[in-house]
Amino acid sequence: MAVGAGVAYRVTSAEDRKRFYAAALDVLRELRAAAAKPRPEYDQFRAALRGRMRYALVTPAIGLVMTLIFARRVLDAGAIDPDTLVAWGASLGTRTTNGEWWRLVTSAFLHDSLLHLLVDIVALIQAGLILERLVGRLTVAAVYVLGGVFAGLFYVSSQPLAVTLGTTSAVFGLYGLLLALMMWQTFHRWRGREVNEHDVIIPPIAMKRLAVGAALFLVYSGFTGRIHAAELTGLLVGAIYGVVFARRSVERQPRQAFVAGATLAALALAAGGAIRIGTITDVKPELAQVLAVEETTAAAYQAQLEALKNGRIGPEALAALTEETIVFKLQAAGDRLKSLENVPAEHQPALADAREYVRLRCASWRARGNAIRRAYAERPRRPEGADDTSWRLQLQARFRSDEAARANAEGAERASREALQRVVTFLKTAEHS
Repeated sequence: MAVGAGVAYRVTSAEDRKRFYAAALDVLRELRAAAAKPRPEYDQFRAALRGRMRYALVTPAIGLVMTLIFARRVLDAGAIDPDTLVAWGASLGTRTTNGEWWRLVTSAFLHDSLLHLLVDIVALIQAGLILERLVGRLTVAAVYVLGGVFAGLFYVSSQPLAVTLGTTSAVFGLYGLLLALMMWQTFHRWRGREVNEHDVIIPPIAMKRLAVGAALFLVYSGFTGRIHAAELTGLLVGAIYGVVFARRSVERQPRQAFVAGATLAALALAAGGAIRIGTITDVKPELAQVLAVEETTAAAYQAQLEALKNGRIGPEALAALTEETIVFKLQAAGDRLKSLENVPAEHQPALADAREYVRLRCASWRARGNAIRRAYAERPRRPEGADDTSWRLQLQARFRSDEAARANAEGAERASREALQRVVTFLKTAEHS
């Protein structure tokens, strides 16, 4: 735009620029006059809203908290990535269900881009300022928070490994409340209810403005992939609140005691859903522990092997290390892997590989201990009276047996390392995803 303006300035004459400037001023005056043009129906509606509640507090407070969190996070972290969002309170099933259920609330105030923040604030302010004066502060706060909470529960149960935000779902909750309120208003008008001077009815011009804001919100959310079943859960929460509490909103706000009771019941329902979901296991720490056991046991074996070569220990000590100490540590790691429950489907192949690694690695260490005993066993003496042929056959059989023991150990070790490599690949992929 700046380049275009510069080019236009250079290719036009001074008279043309004066004429264009005068035309622009005329357009601005017309816009200002249109903005200041009396709109009795809309002005009466705004006056009635102020008469119902002088100051709306909850809606601006939500918008302010959103803005402050976004600004502080950008200043602290700079780039916005999933790890940063989780650090600031986004929901992640493997963390939310492990004692961090507060993430269902905090995720309803987070945004992953400036445009996301601006679109949500426009929708929030436009709908929230009207709703807060018609159905009360507590109703708006409850719908916003519960819309995010129930959407978060839906995400945790269906996409436990996804980093999710509840802001879009919370705004959908406000739109669900607004839709139910308008339906009640239309229903009363259809029944021929008389309108008195104290009633507050949303006029068509206000509905058009709300429709423009809702269309902007829906188009942006749709094109950025933010509309899923979870967001529709937020819409449903708002609609239920509207059906129950917006019935008399034309005349008066609902009794706050009833809203508080319903909110407590909804929170109890959310708690029941959380209990039903249970604890979603994150296998990555346990898999990392398996890798640590492999490193420490392999290092311990190499140290003892050097001690054996230097004559500081005997072969029996090295064999005992492999068959008892190392196998015991691996079996303990395997028992922990077997005890893991409610593992996400995406992690189950890696968990199966880790369990297979432990099984094969235990077998390889046992086979290695057997091979060590055979390799360092005292050579049998030739029995008196034994002929050369039979003695050679015995030695050959022993040699083949020793070779088979070493082959079994090496084969089991190769298979275990292949399974371990798949676990390592999974952990690296998970780290960078």
